Amino acid sequence: MFLQKLKKLLYKGGLKLKLIVFVFISILLAISIQSYFIIPFIKKSIEQKAFEVSYTTIDHVSDFSSFALLERTYENRLSLNDAIKKLKDSHLNGLLGVAIYQRQKDQNTSSFHYIAGFGKDIKSLPIEQSLIRKLIKAQNEDISYESYNVPTAKKFIPTYRFVRPILYHYEGKNILLGFTVLYYDKRSITAIIDQVLNYIYTITFAILLLATLYAYFIGSRVTTPILKLTKASTAVTKGELDIHLDIHTNDEIQNLAEHFNIMVAWLKEKNKLQKFVSHSTVNMIQNSTNEPIVSIGEYKELTLLFSDIRNFTALNEIKTPQEVIEIVNFYFTLQAEIIEKNGGDIDKFIGDEIMASFSGADASCRAIESALSIQRAIEKANKERKKKEQIECHVGIGISRGKVIVGNVGYNAHMDYTSIGFAVNMTSRLCSYAKADEILIDKKTFANSGYHCDYNLTEPLTLKGISKNVTAYSITKSES
Repeated sequence: MFLQKLKKLLYKGGLKLKLIVFVFISILLAISIQSYFIIPFIKKSIEQKAFEVSYTTIDHVSDFSSFALLERTYENRLSLNDAIKKLKDSHLNGLLGVAIYQRQKDQNTSSFHYIAGFGKDIKSLPIEQSLIRKLIKAQNEDISYESYNVPTAKKFIPTYRFVRPILYHYEGKNILLGFTVLYYDKRSITAIIDQVLNYIYTITFAILLLATLYAYFIGSRVTTPILKLTKASTAVTKGELDIHLDIHTNDEIQNLAEHFNIMVAWLKEKNKLQKFVSHSTVNMIQNSTNEPIVSIGEYKELTLLFSDIRNFTALNEIKTPQEVIEIVNFYFTLQAEIIEKNGGDIDKFIGDEIMASFSGADASCRAIESALSIQRAIEKANKERKKKEQIECHVGIGISRGKVIVGNVGYNAHMDYTSIGFAVNMTSRLCSYAKADEILIDKKTFANSGYHCDYNLTEPLTLKGISKNVTAYSITKSES
């Protein structure tokens, strides 16, 4: 559950939050790992240094004490007190106090008395009998230490208690004169560790703050253009191509934005070019995206429709080029919408003529339906244009079905995906022969279509390029 919430938060926060979290965790982890190894090392080093100081100090004090304990003169006692005072005034870090005890032997018993030292309440600290027995048996002046809690009015102070016996060698025997006790405050070691940790925590916080701000800045610098790219990409998928990214980051993102602009410009060109290419050509290109375009044809059974504007040459002579284009486009748009609505494909526009094809079992029915709808639509449009005193045009339509060769025709630099063959020629000739508002369809195509409408059987037609006379039907605009 926690991981899912974390993933959801990171997803909403985006790249910027992920970068901040990554930097934050990396720095924290790096410092934590270093602290894990460095702190024990520092503690060990400080303890070693504390032990060295303690050992040196207790040796120094014990050496001064040995003369005072052995000779017990006033001068020796003054020298000992002077050494103790100098040690106290040195303010050694962690040195809590020092005590020198003198042995007094009475018959078969021994007792130890405090004779010099410094440190609050150090004089009153008890000496355990177990320690005394150990000291009496001592054969050398080796220093021993142990953890010891010094009691105070409010709390116990954790210390290291160092003890060194003071011996006198006489006739091959070691005589215990006394001993020195030194108390080293453990808190001085932990205080240094705490100070180091405080430095680490402060530096860590400062580094994390600076790193977070830097990551936020870098994240913003990265995510802002990426969000622009995402928004622009979404717009492109919706067909909005009037987009130009103006990103200047001097890195790969700027390079990506430049390539995005190139892609959008190419899509614009492609979108414009598609207006000049038939659907069948587009489908052919899409189906062979990963293959080279080659001039290979195939046989297809198609129903073809040709539609030609009548008296177009005369129209060119009385109208300006712009007016001619506007008139032609008006009638082409009207026809193309009907053809596409009936599942036809506009193969090409040839001057004032449309070439369209229909495929499928009911192709001929849809071609005839398109032709009839075109003639009715033109008749209706002409009535409106007449009211507005605009030029009226009429079309003749030819329809035929047959096996044609479909493929890429042209040369390497320019190709046209089109249909060629006898049926194409037949349809073109029928269109040329058809009068204004007339639809001509060859007898075989009409008979096989199963379409029912009013028609008139024509006389056998002699069509250019067709060796035999062709019997055709002239179909009227009104269905029976």
